[in-house]
Amino acid sequence: MGHGEDSQFIFVSASPQLAAISAGGLIGYPSVLLQQFKSNDSSIIVDVHTASWIASVHGLAGVPSLFIPYIMQQHGRKFGFHICCLLVILGWIIIYFARNATTIIVGESFQGLGAKSLLVVSYLTIGEMVDPKYRNILMLFYNINQTVGVTLVHVMGKFFHWKTISLTMIMPIAIGFLLSCSWPESPAWLALKGRFDECKKSFIWLRGADEDAITEMNALLNSQIGNINNKPKKTNTIEALKEVWGKITSRDFYLPSFHMFILLSVYYWSGNLVFLVYAMNMVENVTKDEESAYIGMVVMDCVTLLGNATAYIFFKYFNNKPVLLFSGIGSAVFLLASSIVSYLQFLEIVSDDSLLCLYFLIGFMIASSLGIYTTPYVMSSEIMPIQHRGIGGSLMVIIICSSYSFTLKIAPYLVMYLKLHGTFLLYSVTLSVCLIWVWKFVPETKNRTLQSIEENYLDKNKAESVEPQPESQANLNVRLVLIQKPQESNDILHTVVPSEVIQSLLEHKECIT
Repeated sequence: MGHGEDSQFIFVSASPQLAAISAGGLIGYPSVLLQQFKSNDSSIIVDVHTASWIASVHGLAGVPSLFIPYIMQQHGRKFGFHICCLLVILGWIIIYFARNATTIIVGESFQGLGAKSLLVVSYLTIGEMVDPKYRNILMLFYNINQTVGVTLVHVMGKFFHWKTISLTMIMPIAIGFLLSCSWPESPAWLALKGRFDECKKSFIWLRGADEDAITEMNALLNSQIGNINNKPKKTNTIEALKEVWGKITSRDFYLPSFHMFILLSVYYWSGNLVFLVYAMNMVENVTKDEESAYIGMVVMDCVTLLGNATAYIFFKYFNNKPVLLFSGIGSAVFLLASSIVSYLQFLEIVSDDSLLCLYFLIGFMIASSLGIYTTPYVMSSEIMPIQHRGIGGSLMVIIICSSYSFTLKIAPYLVMYLKLHGTFLLYSVTLSVCLIWVWKFVPETKNRTLQSIEENYLDKNKAESVEPQPESQANLNVRLVLIQKPQESNDILHTVVPSEVIQSLLEHKECIT
Protein backbone atom coordinates (compact mmCIF):
# COMPACT_ATOMS: atom_id res chain seq x y z
CA MET A 1 0.00 0.00 0.00
CA GLY A 2 1.37 3.36 -1.00
CA HIS A 3 1.26 6.70 0.75
CA GLY A 4 -1.76 7.76 -1.31
CA GLU A 5 -3.86 4.81 -0.14
CA ASP A 6 -2.66 5.35 3.44
CA SER A 7 -4.03 8.89 3.35
CA GLN A 8 -7.38 7.67 1.97
CA PHE A 9 -8.21 5.26 4.79
CA ILE A 10 -6.80 7.67 7.39
CA PHE A 11 -9.18 10.27 5.96
CA VAL A 12 -12.10 7.84 6.34
CA SER A 13 -11.16 6.73 9.86
CA ALA A 14 -10.75 10.36 11.00
CA SER A 15 -14.54 10.85 11.02
CA PRO A 16 -15.40 8.20 13.64
CA GLN A 17 -12.34 9.22 15.69
CA LEU A 18 -13.58 12.83 15.83
CA ALA A 19 -17.11 11.66 16.60
CA ALA A 20 -15.71 9.56 19.45
CA ILE A 21 -14.48 12.73 21.20
CA SER A 22 -18.01 14.15 21.29
CA ALA A 23 -19.44 10.75 22.27
CA GLY A 24 -16.93 10.53 25.12
CA GLY A 25 -17.76 14.07 26.16
CA LEU A 26 -21.39 13.19 26.81
CA ILE A 27 -20.26 10.42 29.21
CA GLY A 28 -18.45 12.92 31.41
CA TYR A 29 -20.99 15.72 30.91
CA PRO A 30 -23.51 14.65 33.63
CA SER A 31 -20.78 15.01 36.25
CA VAL A 32 -20.27 18.65 35.19
CA LEU A 33 -24.02 19.32 35.10
CA LEU A 34 -24.65 17.92 38.57
CA GLN A 35 -21.71 19.81 40.03
CA GLN A 36 -22.74 23.16 38.53
CA PHE A 37 -26.40 22.66 39.47
CA LYS A 38 -25.28 22.49 43.11
CA SER A 39 -24.05 26.09 43.00
CA ASN A 40 -26.20 28.85 44.49
CA ASP A 41 -26.51 30.84 41.25
CA SER A 42 -27.85 27.90 39.21
CA SER A 43 -31.35 28.40 37.81
CA ILE A 44 -31.87 24.61 37.61
CA ILE A 45 -32.31 22.74 40.90
CA VAL A 46 -32.30 18.92 40.94
CA ASP A 47 -32.97 16.32 43.63
CA VAL A 48 -31.41 12.86 43.92
CA HIS A 49 -34.09 11.26 41.75
CA THR A 50 -33.69 13.78 38.91
CA ALA A 51 -29.91 13.66 39.19
CA SER A 52 -29.97 9.89 38.76
CA TRP A 53 -32.00 10.29 35.55
CA ILE A 54 -29.61 12.92 34.20
CA ALA A 55 -26.74 10.49 34.77
CA SER A 56 -28.39 7.30 33.50
CA VAL A 57 -30.79 8.21 30.68
CA HIS A 58 -28.10 7.77 27.98
CA GLY A 59 -28.20 4.00 28.36
CA LEU A 60 -31.98 3.59 28.35
CA ALA A 61 -32.29 5.92 25.35
CA GLY A 62 -29.73 3.81 23.49
CA VAL A 63 -31.89 0.66 23.43
CA PRO A 64 -33.44 1.46 19.98
CA SER A 65 -29.90 1.40 18.57
CA LEU A 66 -30.34 -2.37 18.28
CA PHE A 67 -32.08 -1.54 14.98
CA ILE A 68 -29.05 0.31 13.58
CA PRO A 69 -27.55 -2.87 11.99
CA TYR A 70 -30.78 -3.30 10.00
CA ILE A 71 -30.75 0.37 8.92
CA MET A 72 -27.14 0.08 7.76
CA GLN A 73 -27.89 -3.12 5.86
CA GLN A 74 -30.70 -1.38 3.99
CA HIS A 75 -29.28 2.11 3.40
CA GLY A 76 -25.51 1.83 3.74
CA ARG A 77 -22.76 2.69 6.25
CA LYS A 78 -22.56 6.38 5.34
CA PHE A 79 -26.27 6.84 5.94
CA GLY A 80 -26.02 5.13 9.32
CA PHE A 81 -23.03 7.25 10.35
CA HIS A 82 -24.78 10.47 9.32
CA ILE A 83 -27.92 9.59 11.31
CA CYS A 84 -25.84 8.89 14.44
CA CYS A 85 -23.89 12.15 14.13
CA LEU A 86 -27.05 14.21 13.63
CA LEU A 87 -28.70 12.64 16.70
CA VAL A 88 -25.71 13.49 18.91
CA ILE A 89 -25.51 17.05 17.50
CA LEU A 90 -29.25 17.54 18.02
CA GLY A 91 -28.86 16.39 21.62
CA TRP A 92 -26.10 18.92 22.33
CA ILE A 93 -28.20 21.71 20.75
CA ILE A 94 -31.30 20.85 22.83
CA ILE A 95 -29.20 20.89 26.01
CA TYR A 96 -27.75 24.29 25.10
CA PHE A 97 -31.24 25.82 24.94
CA ALA A 98 -32.52 23.92 28.01
CA ARG A 99 -33.99 25.89 30.91
CA ASN A 100 -35.04 22.96 33.09
CA ALA A 101 -33.96 19.43 33.95
CA THR A 102 -36.65 17.81 31.78
CA THR A 103 -35.33 19.43 28.60
CA ILE A 104 -31.79 18.35 29.52
CA ILE A 105 -32.99 14.75 29.89
CA VAL A 106 -34.69 14.98 26.46
CA GLY A 107 -31.43 16.22 24.91
CA GLU A 108 -29.49 13.46 26.63
CA SER A 109 -31.93 10.93 25.20
CA PHE A 110 -31.02 11.98 21.66
CA GLN A 111 -27.35 11.84 22.64
CA GLY A 112 -27.70 8.36 24.11
CA LEU A 113 -29.41 6.96 21.03
CA GLY A 114 -26.86 8.56 18.72
CA ALA A 115 -23.80 7.60 20.77
CA LYS A 116 -24.79 3.93 21.25
CA SER A 117 -25.55 3.62 17.55
CA LEU A 118 -22.32 5.45 16.71
CA LEU A 119 -20.30 2.79 18.51
CA VAL A 120 -21.76 0.06 16.29
CA VAL A 121 -21.46 2.09 13.08
CA SER A 122 -17.88 3.23 13.75
CA TYR A 123 -16.60 -0.27 14.54
CA LEU A 124 -18.30 -1.66 11.44
CA THR A 125 -17.01 1.19 9.25
CA ILE A 126 -13.43 0.76 10.46
CA GLY A 127 -13.71 -3.01 10.05
CA GLU A 128 -14.92 -2.83 6.45
CA MET A 129 -13.01 0.15 5.05
CA VAL A 130 -9.56 -0.06 6.67
CA ASP A 131 -6.63 -2.36 5.97
CA PRO A 132 -6.73 -5.36 8.37
CA LYS A 133 -3.31 -4.59 9.87
CA TYR A 134 -4.55 -1.19 11.07
CA ARG A 135 -8.02 -2.17 12.29
CA ASN A 136 -7.19 -3.14 15.89
CA ILE A 137 -5.16 -0.02 16.59
CA LEU A 138 -7.87 2.24 15.12
CA MET A 139 -10.57 0.52 17.19
CA LEU A 140 -8.40 1.04 20.27
CA PHE A 141 -7.98 4.70 19.30
CA TYR A 142 -11.77 5.03 19.25
CA ASN A 143 -11.79 4.14 22.97
CA ILE A 144 -8.84 6.44 23.61
CA ASN A 145 -10.62 9.36 21.91
CA GLN A 146 -13.70 8.73 24.01
CA THR A 147 -11.52 9.08 27.10
CA VAL A 148 -10.10 12.29 25.62
CA GLY A 149 -13.67 13.60 25.35
CA VAL A 150 -14.40 12.68 28.99
CA THR A 151 -11.22 14.42 30.16
CA LEU A 152 -11.88 17.57 28.10
CA VAL A 153 -15.38 17.95 29.51
CA HIS A 154 -14.20 17.43 33.08
CA VAL A 155 -11.42 20.00 32.67
CA MET A 156 -13.69 22.57 30.99
CA GLY A 157 -16.31 22.07 33.71
CA LYS A 158 -14.06 23.93 36.14
CA PHE A 159 -13.73 27.04 33.96
CA PHE A 160 -16.77 27.20 31.62
CA HIS A 161 -20.54 27.21 31.94
CA TRP A 162 -22.25 23.95 30.99
CA LYS A 163 -23.92 25.63 27.99
CA THR A 164 -20.53 26.72 26.61
CA ILE A 165 -19.27 23.15 26.95
CA SER A 166 -22.27 21.82 25.01
CA LEU A 167 -21.49 24.13 22.08
CA THR A 168 -17.79 23.22 22.18
CA MET A 169 -18.49 19.47 22.07
CA ILE A 170 -20.54 19.87 18.89
CA MET A 171 -17.42 20.84 16.94
CA PRO A 172 -15.55 17.48 16.73
CA ILE A 173 -18.56 15.46 15.61
CA ALA A 174 -19.71 18.21 13.21
CA ILE A 175 -16.28 18.15 11.53
CA GLY A 176 -16.42 14.36 11.39
CA PHE A 177 -19.87 14.57 9.77
CA LEU A 178 -18.64 16.97 7.08
CA LEU A 179 -15.60 14.80 6.34
CA SER A 180 -17.80 11.72 6.00
CA CYS A 181 -19.77 13.39 3.22
CA SER A 182 -16.71 12.79 0.99
CA TRP A 183 -16.47 9.07 1.81
CA PRO A 184 -17.14 6.39 -0.76
CA GLU A 185 -19.66 3.80 0.38
CA SER A 186 -18.34 0.67 2.08
CA PRO A 187 -17.12 -1.89 -0.51
CA ALA A 188 -18.55 -4.73 1.59
CA TRP A 189 -22.03 -3.16 1.58
CA LEU A 190 -21.89 -2.45 -2.15
CA ALA A 191 -20.91 -6.08 -2.81
CA LEU A 192 -23.73 -7.25 -0.49
CA LYS A 193 -26.18 -5.29 -2.62
CA GLY A 194 -24.77 -6.68 -5.87
CA ARG A 195 -23.31 -3.34 -7.00
CA PHE A 196 -19.99 -4.88 -7.99
CA ASP A 197 -18.65 -2.14 -10.28
CA GLU A 198 -19.15 0.47 -7.54
CA CYS A 199 -17.59 -1.95 -5.08
CA LYS A 200 -14.41 -2.23 -7.15
CA LYS A 201 -14.08 1.54 -7.49
CA SER A 202 -14.64 2.09 -3.77
CA PHE A 203 -12.21 -0.66 -2.75
CA ILE A 204 -9.42 0.60 -5.01
CA TRP A 205 -10.00 4.19 -3.82
CA LEU A 206 -9.63 3.07 -0.22
CA ARG A 207 -6.96 0.39 -0.46
CA GLY A 208 -5.14 0.89 -3.75
CA ALA A 209 -4.49 -1.65 -6.50
CA ASP A 210 -1.53 -3.62 -5.18
CA GLU A 211 -1.56 -7.42 -5.29
CA ASP A 212 -2.77 -7.98 -1.70
CA ALA A 213 -5.58 -5.46 -2.03
CA ILE A 214 -6.78 -6.91 -5.34
CA THR A 215 -6.69 -10.43 -3.90
CA GLU A 216 -8.82 -9.34 -0.94
CA MET A 217 -11.23 -7.48 -3.23
CA ASN A 218 -11.67 -10.51 -5.48
CA ALA A 219 -12.30 -12.73 -2.47
CA LEU A 220 -14.99 -10.29 -1.28
CA LEU A 221 -16.65 -10.20 -4.70
CA ASN A 222 -16.51 -13.97 -5.13
CA SER A 223 -18.04 -14.52 -1.70
CA GLN A 224 -20.95 -12.14 -2.30
CA ILE A 225 -21.61 -13.53 -5.80
CA GLY A 226 -21.95 -16.94 -4.16
CA ASN A 227 -24.23 -15.58 -1.45
CA ILE A 228 -26.52 -13.90 -3.98
CA ASN A 229 -26.72 -17.07 -6.09
CA ASN A 230 -27.46 -19.22 -3.02
CA LYS A 231 -29.94 -16.86 -1.33
CA PRO A 232 -32.48 -19.03 0.54
CA LYS A 233 -36.16 -19.03 -0.33
CA LYS A 234 -38.52 -16.93 1.78
CA THR A 235 -40.37 -18.78 4.56
CA ASN A 236 -43.71 -17.99 6.19
CA THR A 237 -44.00 -16.22 9.55
CA ILE A 238 -44.62 -19.38 11.63
CA GLU A 239 -41.59 -21.14 10.19
CA ALA A 240 -39.47 -18.04 10.74
CA LEU A 241 -40.58 -17.82 14.40
CA LYS A 242 -39.84 -21.53 14.91
CA GLU A 243 -36.39 -20.98 13.45
CA VAL A 244 -35.72 -18.04 15.79
CA TRP A 245 -36.97 -20.04 18.82
CA GLY A 246 -34.75 -22.94 17.82
CA LYS A 247 -31.76 -20.62 17.72
CA ILE A 248 -32.27 -18.94 21.09
CA THR A 249 -32.91 -22.27 22.89
CA SER A 250 -29.82 -23.96 21.46
CA ARG A 251 -26.78 -24.44 23.68
CA ASP A 252 -24.52 -22.58 21.25
CA PHE A 253 -26.67 -19.48 21.75
CA TYR A 254 -27.65 -19.28 25.42
CA LEU A 255 -24.19 -20.26 26.73
CA PRO A 256 -22.19 -17.61 24.80
CA SER A 257 -25.01 -15.15 25.58
CA PHE A 258 -24.46 -15.71 29.30
CA HIS A 259 -20.70 -15.40 28.78
CA MET A 260 -21.39 -12.08 27.04
CA PHE A 261 -23.47 -10.88 29.99
CA ILE A 262 -20.70 -11.80 32.46
CA LEU A 263 -17.99 -10.14 30.34
CA LEU A 264 -19.91 -6.89 30.03
CA SER A 265 -20.74 -7.03 33.76
CA VAL A 266 -17.00 -6.97 34.44
CA TYR A 267 -17.04 -3.38 33.17
CA TYR A 268 -20.45 -2.10 34.20
CA TRP A 269 -20.74 -3.76 37.63
CA SER A 270 -17.20 -2.94 38.75
CA GLY A 271 -18.07 0.74 39.13
CA ASN A 272 -15.95 2.00 36.23
CA LEU A 273 -18.80 3.77 34.47
CA VAL A 274 -20.07 5.17 37.77
CA PHE A 275 -16.68 6.77 38.44
CA LEU A 276 -16.63 8.35 34.98
CA VAL A 277 -20.13 9.83 35.22
CA TYR A 278 -20.24 10.69 38.94
CA ALA A 279 -16.52 11.46 39.08
CA MET A 280 -16.65 14.83 40.83
CA ASN A 281 -19.32 13.80 43.32
CA MET A 282 -17.59 10.52 44.18
CA VAL A 283 -14.18 12.07 44.73
CA GLU A 284 -15.65 14.94 46.74
CA ASN A 285 -17.33 12.40 49.03
CA VAL A 286 -13.94 10.78 49.54
CA THR A 287 -11.83 13.94 50.06
CA LYS A 288 -14.47 16.23 51.64
CA ASP A 289 -12.88 19.10 49.70
CA GLU A 290 -14.11 20.48 46.36
CA GLU A 291 -10.70 21.68 45.12
CA SER A 292 -9.01 18.36 45.95
CA ALA A 293 -11.95 16.56 44.33
CA TYR A 294 -11.48 18.45 41.07
CA ILE A 295 -7.73 17.76 40.98
CA GLY A 296 -8.34 14.11 41.83
CA MET A 297 -10.95 13.78 39.07
CA VAL A 298 -8.61 15.23 36.43
CA VAL A 299 -5.75 13.01 37.61
CA MET A 300 -8.03 9.96 37.35
CA ASP A 301 -9.01 10.98 33.81
CA CYS A 302 -5.38 11.42 32.79
CA VAL A 303 -4.23 8.08 34.21
CA THR A 304 -7.21 6.41 32.51
CA LEU A 305 -6.16 7.95 29.20
CA LEU A 306 -2.58 6.81 29.74
CA GLY A 307 -3.76 3.34 30.71
CA ASN A 308 -5.89 3.02 27.57
CA ALA A 309 -2.88 3.96 25.44
CA THR A 310 -0.66 1.48 27.31
CA ALA A 311 -3.25 -1.29 26.89
CA TYR A 312 -2.21 -1.64 23.24
CA ILE A 313 1.11 -3.15 24.37
CA PHE A 314 -0.71 -5.74 26.50
CA PHE A 315 -3.05 -6.71 23.67
CA LYS A 316 -0.13 -7.08 21.28
CA TYR A 317 1.88 -9.50 23.41
CA PHE A 318 -0.68 -11.30 25.60
CA ASN A 319 -3.96 -13.16 25.16
CA ASN A 320 -7.28 -11.52 25.98
CA LYS A 321 -8.20 -13.55 29.08
CA PRO A 322 -4.90 -13.01 30.95
CA VAL A 323 -5.10 -9.27 30.23
CA LEU A 324 -8.69 -9.10 31.50
CA LEU A 325 -7.94 -11.20 34.60
CA PHE A 326 -4.82 -9.19 35.45
CA SER A 327 -6.68 -5.91 35.04
CA GLY A 328 -9.73 -7.21 36.92
CA ILE A 329 -7.83 -8.63 39.89
CA GLY A 330 -5.92 -5.37 40.29
CA SER A 331 -9.18 -3.41 40.14
CA ALA A 332 -10.87 -5.66 42.72
CA VAL A 333 -7.92 -5.32 45.12
CA PHE A 334 -7.90 -1.51 44.85
CA LEU A 335 -11.69 -1.39 45.33
CA LEU A 336 -11.39 -3.52 48.46
CA ALA A 337 -8.63 -1.25 49.77
CA SER A 338 -10.78 1.82 49.05
CA SER A 339 -13.66 0.20 50.92
CA ILE A 340 -11.52 -0.47 53.98
CA VAL A 341 -10.11 3.07 54.10
CA SER A 342 -13.57 4.59 53.57
CA TYR A 343 -14.94 2.44 56.41
CA LEU A 344 -12.12 3.57 58.70
CA GLN A 345 -13.02 7.17 57.80
CA PHE A 346 -16.65 6.39 58.62
CA LEU A 347 -15.52 5.15 62.05
CA GLU A 348 -13.34 8.28 62.37
CA ILE A 349 -10.22 6.16 62.79
CA VAL A 350 -8.79 7.78 59.64
CA SER A 351 -9.18 11.52 59.12
CA ASP A 352 -11.98 12.65 56.77
CA ASP A 353 -9.57 14.80 54.74
CA SER A 354 -7.13 11.92 54.18
CA LEU A 355 -6.24 11.35 50.52
CA LEU A 356 -5.41 7.66 51.01
CA CYS A 357 -8.76 6.51 49.60
CA LEU A 358 -8.27 8.78 46.58
CA TYR A 359 -4.88 7.17 45.90
CA PHE A 360 -6.49 3.72 45.93
CA LEU A 361 -9.22 4.93 43.56
CA ILE A 362 -6.57 6.24 41.16
CA GLY A 363 -4.93 2.82 41.34
CA PHE A 364 -8.31 1.27 40.57
CA MET A 365 -8.71 3.45 37.46
CA ILE A 366 -5.18 2.61 36.28
CA ALA A 367 -5.75 -1.13 36.70
CA SER A 368 -9.14 -0.99 34.97
CA SER A 369 -7.85 1.02 32.01
CA LEU A 370 -5.28 -1.69 31.24
CA GLY A 371 -7.94 -4.22 30.25
CA ILE A 372 -11.45 -3.83 31.66
CA TYR A 373 -12.25 -0.82 29.45
CA THR A 374 -11.77 -2.69 26.17
CA THR A 375 -11.40 -6.48 26.58
CA PRO A 376 -15.03 -7.25 27.54
CA TYR A 377 -16.27 -5.62 24.33
CA VAL A 378 -13.67 -7.37 22.17
CA MET A 379 -14.37 -10.83 23.61
CA SER A 380 -18.15 -10.33 23.60
CA SER A 381 -18.07 -9.58 19.88
CA GLU A 382 -16.03 -12.73 19.17
CA ILE A 383 -17.61 -15.49 21.30
CA MET A 384 -21.00 -15.56 19.54
CA PRO A 385 -21.20 -18.20 16.76
CA ILE A 386 -21.57 -16.82 13.25
CA GLN A 387 -25.12 -18.15 12.72
CA HIS A 388 -26.33 -16.24 15.80
CA ARG A 389 -24.52 -12.95 15.14
CA GLY A 390 -27.74 -11.10 14.21
CA ILE A 391 -29.69 -11.94 17.38
CA GLY A 392 -26.49 -11.89 19.41
CA GLY A 393 -25.63 -8.38 18.25
CA SER A 394 -29.06 -7.09 19.28
CA LEU A 395 -28.72 -8.84 22.64
CA MET A 396 -25.34 -7.20 23.18
CA VAL A 397 -26.87 -3.75 22.57
CA ILE A 398 -29.68 -4.52 25.07
CA ILE A 399 -27.19 -5.67 27.74
CA ILE A 400 -24.98 -2.61 27.24
CA CYS A 401 -27.84 -0.10 27.34
CA SER A 402 -29.69 -1.67 30.26
CA SER A 403 -26.48 -2.10 32.30
CA TYR A 404 -25.49 1.49 31.54
CA SER A 405 -28.79 2.89 32.78
CA PHE A 406 -29.33 0.56 35.73
CA THR A 407 -25.86 0.90 37.25
CA LEU A 408 -25.96 4.69 37.01
CA LYS A 409 -29.58 4.93 38.17
CA ILE A 410 -28.99 3.01 41.41
CA ALA A 411 -25.51 4.42 42.17
CA PRO A 412 -26.75 7.45 44.20
CA TYR A 413 -29.03 5.18 46.24
CA LEU A 414 -26.21 2.70 46.89
CA VAL A 415 -24.07 5.51 48.27
CA MET A 416 -27.04 6.82 50.26
CA TYR A 417 -27.92 3.52 51.94
CA LEU A 418 -24.69 1.49 51.83
CA LYS A 419 -22.34 4.48 52.16
CA LEU A 420 -19.15 4.65 50.12
CA HIS A 421 -17.45 1.74 51.86
CA GLY A 422 -20.43 -0.56 51.24
CA THR A 423 -20.67 0.51 47.60
CA PHE A 424 -16.96 -0.11 46.99
CA LEU A 425 -17.22 -3.50 48.68
CA LEU A 426 -20.24 -4.45 46.54
CA TYR A 427 -18.38 -3.54 43.35
CA SER A 428 -15.32 -5.52 44.47
CA VAL A 429 -17.33 -8.66 45.28
CA THR A 430 -19.37 -8.47 42.05
CA LEU A 431 -16.23 -7.99 39.97
CA SER A 432 -14.54 -10.94 41.70
CA VAL A 433 -17.48 -13.27 41.02
CA CYS A 434 -17.52 -12.28 37.33
CA LEU A 435 -13.75 -12.81 37.04
CA ILE A 436 -14.03 -16.31 38.53
CA TRP A 437 -16.61 -17.20 35.89
CA VAL A 438 -14.43 -15.76 33.11
CA TRP A 439 -11.42 -17.70 34.38
CA LYS A 440 -13.28 -21.03 34.65
CA PHE A 441 -15.69 -21.02 31.71
CA VAL A 442 -15.18 -18.27 29.10
CA PRO A 443 -12.98 -19.43 26.21
CA GLU A 444 -9.93 -17.55 24.99
CA THR A 445 -10.62 -15.77 21.68
CA LYS A 446 -7.33 -14.25 20.56
CA ASN A 447 -5.65 -15.93 17.56
CA ARG A 448 -8.43 -18.52 17.37
CA THR A 449 -10.71 -19.12 14.42
CA LEU A 450 -14.42 -18.55 14.91
CA GLN A 451 -14.98 -22.24 14.26
CA SER A 452 -12.65 -23.31 17.08
CA ILE A 453 -14.39 -20.91 19.50
CA GLU A 454 -17.75 -22.30 18.40
CA GLU A 455 -16.71 -25.83 19.29
CA ASN A 456 -16.72 -24.86 22.98
CA TYR A 457 -20.52 -24.62 22.89
CA LEU A 458 -21.36 -27.81 21.02
CA ASP A 459 -23.26 -30.50 22.91
CA LYS A 460 -20.55 -33.08 23.66
CA ASN A 461 -22.93 -36.03 23.28
CA LYS A 462 -24.01 -34.81 19.85
CA ALA A 463 -20.45 -34.04 18.88
CA GLU A 464 -19.29 -37.54 19.81
CA SER A 465 -22.14 -39.13 17.87
CA VAL A 466 -20.96 -37.50 14.66
CA GLU A 467 -18.30 -39.61 13.02
CA PRO A 468 -15.46 -37.39 11.79
CA GLN A 469 -14.49 -37.52 8.14
CA PRO A 470 -11.10 -38.86 7.11
CA GLU A 471 -8.68 -36.03 6.53
CA SER A 472 -8.21 -36.90 2.88
CA GLN A 473 -11.95 -36.74 2.28
CA ALA A 474 -12.49 -33.59 4.31
CA ASN A 475 -9.97 -31.78 2.21
CA LEU A 476 -12.03 -32.52 -0.90
CA ASN A 477 -15.07 -30.63 0.35
CA VAL A 478 -13.65 -27.32 -0.79
CA ARG A 479 -13.42 -25.47 -4.05
CA LEU A 480 -10.17 -24.01 -5.29
CA VAL A 481 -10.63 -20.43 -6.47
CA LEU A 482 -7.96 -18.94 -8.69
CA ILE A 483 -8.13 -15.18 -8.87
CA GLN A 484 -6.12 -13.05 -11.24
CA LYS A 485 -5.96 -9.32 -11.97
CA PRO A 486 -5.06 -8.48 -15.59
CA GLN A 487 -2.19 -6.00 -15.76
CA GLU A 488 -4.09 -3.40 -17.79
CA SER A 489 -7.60 -3.87 -16.48
CA ASN A 490 -9.54 -3.78 -13.26
CA ASP A 491 -11.84 -6.61 -14.44
CA ILE A 492 -12.04 -9.63 -12.18
CA LEU A 493 -11.49 -13.15 -13.51
CA HIS A 494 -12.84 -16.05 -11.47
CA THR A 495 -11.68 -19.59 -12.25
CA VAL A 496 -13.37 -22.23 -10.11
CA VAL A 497 -12.01 -25.77 -10.02
CA PRO A 498 -14.82 -28.14 -8.93
CA SER A 499 -14.17 -30.65 -6.14
CA GLU A 500 -14.67 -33.55 -8.60
CA VAL A 501 -11.68 -32.33 -10.62
CA ILE A 502 -9.57 -32.11 -7.46
CA GLN A 503 -10.66 -35.71 -6.61
CA SER A 504 -9.56 -36.90 -10.03
CA LEU A 505 -6.21 -35.13 -9.77
CA LEU A 506 -5.51 -36.70 -6.38
CA GLU A 507 -6.39 -40.16 -7.67
CA HIS A 508 -3.99 -39.76 -10.61
CA LYS A 509 -1.08 -37.94 -9.02
CA GLU A 510 1.33 -39.60 -11.42
CA CYS A 511 -0.19 -37.58 -14.26
CA ILE A 512 0.66 -34.24 -12.61
CA THR A 513 3.95 -32.66 -13.76
